[in-house]
Amino acid sequence: MNNKTFHVGGSIEKAMKGDAELQAVAVLQEAWKVTAKHFFSFFPAIVGLFLAQVALLMLGLQVQLGDPMVFFDAIISGEMITPEIIQAGYMANFWSDVLSAPLYAGLSLMALNHAVGLPTKPSHLVKGFPFTLVSVVTMLLTSSLQGVGSAIFPFIGLFLSMAFSMAIILVCEKRVSPLKAIQYSVVATVRKLLPLTAIFLVILILISLSFATFGLGLIWTVPFFFNVKGIIYRNLFGITLQVSNMKPGSGDDNSKQEETKVFNA
Repeated sequence: MNNKTFHVGGSIEKAMKGDAELQAVAVLQEAWKVTAKHFFSFFPAIVGLFLAQVALLMLGLQVQLGDPMVFFDAIISGEMITPEIIQAGYMANFWSDVLSAPLYAGLSLMALNHAVGLPTKPSHLVKGFPFTLVSVVTMLLTSSLQGVGSAIFPFIGLFLSMAFSMAIILVCEKRVSPLKAIQYSVVATVRKLLPLTAIFLVILILISLSFATFGLGLIWTVPFFFNVKGIIYRNLFGITLQVSNMKPGSGDDNSKQEETKVFNA
């Protein structure tokens, strides 16, 4: 089996200098088409991440309150909402995000495949598992910093959410350390602040409209969001592809098959 690699899109060097090409309208238009093309293979993986996060959230509430329904009853009734219950909800949600990071990484890697025209399957959700440690550490760092930023001023938290958005993909696709990935993501964001702000503003509007439809709009908005990030990542940092020439096991040694995949996915 012969392997060849080639590069698509930008590079870390271009992203650090602000030389990468990034146009907000073009990214959003492409992401819309990509989401429509891969929706039925991508959405089940989205559901898998959601169910994992709900399970982790319930576990976190169980550990802290003894019964998760104590939290939900307080929220629904509006009574007996104590600082302890609010803190329990915040911590359960925080650790739900952190511990589900490998699945989040898997969805991000699926989006990278979509960004270079490659198909995915729902089972590709687990492709983030080889990056469990670095993805959890990266999510822990970024979520903690976002929490501190939001406590100081909400817009700081929003900016950090955008600035850190490429970090978890960088640790998987470029194999850099979490701290280096955060640095690259922040610098690249600052270099392309205007188009990225426009893109994420559209995402925020779509999320708001989705909640206005009792959450039904999230069925489209969440896959769209991941695909937007995949395309942004391709344009800024580039994606390395691996092409493998394989002989099929059907007996014809002269014929070959080609398999293309994201190199580190």
